Amino acid sequence: MIKKHDHLNTEVLVVGAGASGIPAAIAAARAGAKVVLLEEDPYVGGAPADMWVTHLCGGPLTGIVHELETRLKKNCLKRRHRIGPHGRFFLPEAFMREEVQMLAEAGVIVLTGARVVDVLMSQAGYRPRLKGVCVATHRKPLTIRTQMTVDATGTGAVAIMAGCRAMYGQESKRDFRETSALPTRSPTVQDCTWMYISQQLREGPCFDMMKLEWVKLGVLVNGLGWFHNDPEKARELNPRIFLHWGCRVKCDDTRDPLAVARAQMTALKLMEHDHALLRENGYAVYLAPHIGVRESNRIVGEHIITESDLRSGVLPPDTIALGTYGLDIWGRNDLPAGSSHVPAYGIPYRALVPKDADGLLLAGKAISGTHIAMSAYRVMPIAGSIGQAAGVAAALCAKRKQQPRQTDPKDIQQVLRRKDQHLQLNLGL
Repeated sequence: MIKKHDHLNTEVLVVGAGASGIPAAIAAARAGAKVVLLEEDPYVGGAPADMWVTHLCGGPLTGIVHELETRLKKNCLKRRHRIGPHGRFFLPEAFMREEVQMLAEAGVIVLTGARVVDVLMSQAGYRPRLKGVCVATHRKPLTIRTQMTVDATGTGAVAIMAGCRAMYGQESKRDFRETSALPTRSPTVQDCTWMYISQQLREGPCFDMMKLEWVKLGVLVNGLGWFHNDPEKARELNPRIFLHWGCRVKCDDTRDPLAVARAQMTALKLMEHDHALLRENGYAVYLAPHIGVRESNRIVGEHIITESDLRSGVLPPDTIALGTYGLDIWGRNDLPAGSSHVPAYGIPYRALVPKDADGLLLAGKAISGTHIAMSAYRVMPIAGSIGQAAGVAAALCAKRKQQPRQTDPKDIQQVLRRKDQHLQLNLGL
């Protein structure tokens, strides 16, 4: 039986309330658009909330992401959610609290537990145009019509439904002449990690985390850094709470729910020893709700960002976000020492514009780029800046009734430099 649909109209629709989608929604609202933000999880937050990536790794920290970090520092110190005078990670609830407040202040309409199951398309010009989406909710189907959509799903799910081509896996050297590429194509993507937090519940000295099998993968100590870099200082500091990178595991296909489930089961077995040891020594272990997936689909856009682009040291004229994080390909151990370093680079607006559809912009790690390039700009501060730019571009397109490829990147840059956006777009870092 076909149920009657609820209907909702908006100017900008952002799909995915994560590290890129939340800045996109806030930026679009601050640029004057009516904005709806959709999230299939029952809560907003993305990686900090469901994968517990609560460490703002990489940079630059600018724009809305910098605003978020400033609020976290101020409010979490007050509420004791952060430990140590120079803490580098926050608890997941702290991220969610600040993000929800920022969305409310911007006037964004937020819908959670809402999964896009279909798209509304029209063929008015050269390319098919995305006009809206159909959403499955716990109540009854919902149709959202919009002038512009931002795909911030991290998987390119909406773009693929709209008919856009996707890239997955590793390209060969021949494809883009990348120095670090493999000789032949490979379906392998970056390793997954399953993060967790450990908390000391009983009085006593700090447990020596060096006894854990996975300690060198990453155990973060607020007020210090990595435990394994200075174990003696870490034990002396004894913050009583630690962020663990868990373990690393390969996934046959991060687009396949069965393959992801198998990777989760493998990860649980790999972490059994460390979790048991922590519990025996008086620590509670809080495992993140989801295993951390670093890589999925990448959508083909008007420009495909490559390793050569990142190494060039030249900002494209249509730069809408900056990156200062180097190549970080989890699962590749054959790269020469020092090859991960790249100079500061710019993310071109063209990489946010899908080649195969109108009415749509890309945000986050599913923008148009190679496997190698994505390993650098996938981190939250850069993904957030990309999302912020996509939100501004969507608002301008909706206001002017333009398509993304018709919008002048200089106009986007001008808005991004405004006081309420404050996104850094030059190398004066």
